[in-house]
Amino acid sequence: MANPLKGEVEVKLGSKTYKCRLTIDALVRIEDELDKGILELATAISEAKVRVRTLIVVLRNALRGGGNDFDDKKIGQIISEVGIVVASTEVAKLLVTTLTDNDSEEEVDKKKVEA
Repeated sequence: MANPLKGEVEVKLGSKTYKCRLTIDALVRIEDELDKGILELATAISEAKVRVRTLIVVLRNALRGGGNDFDDKKIGQIISEVGIVVASTEVAKLLVTTLTDNDSEEEVDKKKVEA
């Protein structure tokens, strides 16, 4: 089970759910390997302008951060089994969850209640 307090996110790919985590180090590795900023990647995925290689790179780093030891070949097989649309959707959710500052949203909601 993923621990959101540690930045862990559950990603459902087919019949399996995987624990993932994108640390700052992982985000830097993704940006370096793909030569794009993480926000640029998230935008491209949301606009359906994503390459399979991008999905593999993001998933590899996220899965390894979650304690899984998958190589590109295994991740490619998973994407092939679930389909590119499902994989893209899950990667998009993963990036949104990772890049969203949930603490600030909770603070805003708390201030609304106090007002």
